[in-house]
Amino acid sequence: MTEASDLYRRVETECHAFQARVAARALTRYYNACFRSLGITAEQFSLLVGIGGSHEPTLAELAARAGVDATTLSRSVKSLERRDLVRNHGGRGRAGKRLVLTDGGRRLMDESMAAWERARARLAGALGEEASHVAGSVMSQLAVAAQAAASAVSPTDSSGAQLGTPAPR
Repeated sequence: MTEASDLYRRVETECHAFQARVAARALTRYYNACFRSLGITAEQFSLLVGIGGSHEPTLAELAARAGVDATTLSRSVKSLERRDLVRNHGGRGRAGKRLVLTDGGRRLMDESMAAWERARARLAGALGEEASHVAGSVMSQLAVAAQAAASAVSPTDSSGAQLGTPAPR
């Protein structure tokens, strides 16, 4: 083995971002399979939950809560609007338009919630109920820690100097 390949293997075992992406992809594939018969993806389910679980959120509010780019989310919302699952009203732009589930969207969510509960129970059974709760808690803590760490990383420090270069005297 080379030094580089040892380092790459270390990333696989020690990098939370690498591990989270692997886990997220596996979970997405699992939930996509669970929702397939309903004609939605795990991403669409999450978006419908975000819309249905809030009082007429804006696209900007949904994007901030989900930690995703509003432009990307906008395309997903348009897809749900074309299927008559979501409608928007009011203001203009991402920060003004309010999103609501249509009657069809609420019916789909009723069916989806039952599918989600079965999927959640099956996954918790495979992992163990206690480990499932611990995993959720750790993921939440990791997200908070990553946000805090990200706020400490910026292209410049408070003096305006580029990071990694000496500050002007």
